[in-house]
Amino acid sequence: MTSGPARTSGLAATPTPAATSRPTAVAVPNDFNGDGFVDLALGSQATVSGFPFAGMVPIVYGTGTTLNPARRQRIDESLAWVPGTPEQDEGFGSTLASADFNADGFADLAVCAPTEAEGSFGGVGALYILFGTSSGLQRASRVVSNCDEVATGRFNGDGFPDLAILGDRPHVVYGSATLSNPGGIVLRNFGVVNSDLFARAALAAGDLNRDGYSDVVYTASRSRGVVLQVYFGRATGLGTSFSQQIATSLSTSASIGDINGDGYGDLAVGSPSAVVSGHDLAGLVRVWFGSASGLNIGRGVTVISQDTAGIPGGAESGDYFGYSVALGDATGDGRADLAVGTPFEDIGTALDAGYATVVPGAAAGLNFAGSKAYQQGTGGVPGTVRAGNRFGWAMVFRDFNRDRRADLAITAVGTNANQGLAMVLTGRAAGVGGSGVFPVLTPQVLAFPVVARAFLGTSLFR
Repeated sequence: MTSGPARTSGLAATPTPAATSRPTAVAVPNDFNGDGFVDLALGSQATVSGFPFAGMVPIVYGTGTTLNPARRQRIDESLAWVPGTPEQDEGFGSTLASADFNADGFADLAVCAPTEAEGSFGGVGALYILFGTSSGLQRASRVVSNCDEVATGRFNGDGFPDLAILGDRPHVVYGSATLSNPGGIVLRNFGVVNSDLFARAALAAGDLNRDGYSDVVYTASRSRGVVLQVYFGRATGLGTSFSQQIATSLSTSASIGDINGDGYGDLAVGSPSAVVSGHDLAGLVRVWFGSASGLNIGRGVTVISQDTAGIPGGAESGDYFGYSVALGDATGDGRADLAVGTPFEDIGTALDAGYATVVPGAAAGLNFAGSKAYQQGTGGVPGTVRAGNRFGWAMVFRDFNRDRRADLAITAVGTNANQGLAMVLTGRAAGVGGSGVFPVLTPQVLAFPVVARAFLGTSLFR
């Protein structure tokens, strides 16, 4: 989880680093039209201009109390202001991240198209930054880049939000007032790169050591297993040597938030392919707590699975617990709660129906006794449990209704034969509740030209 107000992102307020060129205006995170309300961006692998899986990014604008599907955009490469042209299997919108990179008062949106072609070369990839205006997202720049994941933070001391990118190697784009100018997007190297490291994943950014700079974490595979690498932000930005390295397992998701309310960012990493109690692909989540020196290795790691006391359900093969994770303060108590997606959970005879679990944050860490499970059609959650819905595919916490409690956006990407679906569950003092005033978003509600196999909810902005 990246930038956001302290009470909604789960991160406590931290001092701002000194800057030599202070931006004059920074938008509410994820507010693309500058009206002060949080908007929702979703990834969809929809058919565009006849090309399957070309990809589309629908935007639903906030009203301050809910989301209004009548105020929407559908952004893809067929639009005149978006560089490039749609092609099959390019994956535009596979991952998303938002911040006001040029500090003009309107949030911007970074979009990955990981398999986009460049000339006669397929699968090269591209990074887009869509720039906010008073009319919403209306301008765009593109740079060729292998781009699998993106996350935002303030990695250096210039006061502008920045963008970390994972692909065949890690890159960073530092924000600036001229970022939207031609050639303004400059990819800079960070992180360790050698022949022994590959398959980087589970990217997240946040302030682990409370020094006012965002830090970056991700996992990388190597011949001797998988490692989690931490790169501390600093006045000069991200370095090429890791600050911390910890052995872990294959991971797909990560989020940073202040679980125990001590002002340090804590890290949750999902490893859905992990073996638990002899069950293959049952999945688990690891949590490390932040400290002045970064991740507190001396405290150890908290390992969570569906066999953990207090966690609903039980470990089963193929559940993929931890496929998605999100941290945010749903109760408004100053501590981030942990949401874990289990999209391949079988419910009764409905295979891969999926569900999500929310574990409250607490001063001592996580309150497992207060954990709750969420599935469609139960406890105010819209929809019906059906095979293949894959509820819990992607999740993010944001305060859409401005009550200083983070609401949980969650997707069920396989709904209605892979048309997909997204919803927002309301943050309350008692924890995450039903959808309340928030609409259920489908390709039909958002007026997709082609609703079949749209896979709405492939991704959510960070």
